[in-house]
Amino acid sequence: MSRRSTILVAFFLTSVSVAVEANTPIPAPISQDPQAGRAASTARSPNDPAAAPFRDSQYWPQGYYPGDPIPDHTIYLTFDDGPCDFTAQILDILKEEDVHATFFMNSYDKDDPFHADTGKNLMFRYADVLRRMVDEGHAIGNHSYSHRDLARLSPRQIDFQLSTLQRQLTEVLGDKTPRIYLIRPPFGSPWLGNWNTMEQREKVRIAVERRGLVMLWTPGWDSSDSADWAKGEWYNASVRRYEPGSPSYESKMRREVKRILGRADGIAGGIILMHDTHPTSRDVLKSLIEELKRRGYGFGTLEDYCRWRWGPNVFDRFTPIPSLMATPPDGPSP
Repeated sequence: MSRRSTILVAFFLTSVSVAVEANTPIPAPISQDPQAGRAASTARSPNDPAAAPFRDSQYWPQGYYPGDPIPDHTIYLTFDDGPCDFTAQILDILKEEDVHATFFMNSYDKDDPFHADTGKNLMFRYADVLRRMVDEGHAIGNHSYSHRDLARLSPRQIDFQLSTLQRQLTEVLGDKTPRIYLIRPPFGSPWLGNWNTMEQREKVRIAVERRGLVMLWTPGWDSSDSADWAKGEWYNASVRRYEPGSPSYESKMRREVKRILGRADGIAGGIILMHDTHPTSRDVLKSLIEELKRRGYGFGTLEDYCRWRWGPNVFDRFTPIPSLMATPPDGPSP
């Protein structure tokens, strides 16, 4: 992170802190839908684990969804789409700050699983990073083999997406492999938004409910780092496109900080969505954690959350499910 970037983020954090201490309103988070932003700013999740809203279990498997309970004073940092070039640096920051996080992994990010280049498999390329995640106490979640929208896949293809990631993680980590009980479907589909049918929700529910718990994120605590690629930002640090320090890069960093700290009133907890594929999130992470600590927050993994909400034995009912296939299902890519 450049000296200029550090100064900009520190200045913004100080400005927001002064506003809070003076009891002045924190600016509303940036949203593509102003009405949605205002609604999210007034909504507060209950802090009682038993206070979850009713959801029909035919369509909603057990898990965390918007509006579900969150313990007060607690932040759950989550990172999607890795591992990548920046994940090890994020682990460095988390270790320095003594914070544990949850990483939702892909083997490929948005590649075609039927024609993927095996030499680019993220599980194998970043094996040392995955070992370090386990050794340092972070939680690993399943974000699917290649970041496909599960609502648009057949049951057999959904099985391939979820089972193959677990199998490849086992190949990489061997005896150190954690059993994955946390599932975050790409795009939050089919449970976020209103573009999916109830039939699609039931189909995916059947596919995931034996494997573990669906873990989405808290509305308003999405860093929105994936909303765009700022000039000079890229997921691969070795390419020419990666040039942090541009005005749009710095602006995106400030936007991410503003969006998250605009929700952090020192009481309401949240599951924060970030992406280790976006270096802007890496560059704001240390200052962000330090400011959240200053406001009285502690940190945990989503495994900690599940035990808080459903009890210490919440994962006991999930049994290892072997992959139904070691190769992609036949047929064209959906």
